[in-house]
Amino acid sequence: MKTIIVYYSLDGNTKQAAETLAKAIGADVCEIQPVKPIKSAGKPTFRTIMQGGGQVAFGLCPALKEFSADLSQYDRIILGTPVWNAKCASFVRTFAKKYARQHNLTDKVTAVFTLSGGGDNTKCIADLKTMLPKIGATVSLVGNTNSLSADNEKKLAEFAAQLKQ
Repeated sequence: MKTIIVYYSLDGNTKQAAETLAKAIGADVCEIQPVKPIKSAGKPTFRTIMQGGGQVAFGLCPALKEFSADLSQYDRIILGTPVWNAKCASFVRTFAKKYARQHNLTDKVTAVFTLSGGGDNTKCIADLKTMLPKIGATVSLVGNTNSLSADNEKKLAEFAAQLKQ
């Protein structure tokens, strides 16, 4: 089964998880790139939190650049997103709500990994499942600044094993 991991990463945490998971399951990776990115200095700031959280709070779906890979050539898509304001990042929402539907990819998105400050992805996953109903496997990770991030490696290994079944 040909698999690709499609993810958005503001500060590098989701990118790191995507690359680790891709290596573990032999998948390709493709980063979601917004037309107008949120500026980041490598760590969350009040401005980035307000901008990203505001986009999510208002349900915005900002425009995306063209993808570097032809996603229609893959059998399975694994989605990676930071959790903002208890939901997926606005750019991931654009992918789920618009891009996946327009390109008949909705049924190919079957797994999701999330990264948040506190490690709870319940509301985020529920929201994503309304747009991408085939999501089955999920894992909730925490950002590198949280002491619980020490468990991320183990959680990713277990998630990879689940995806290989």
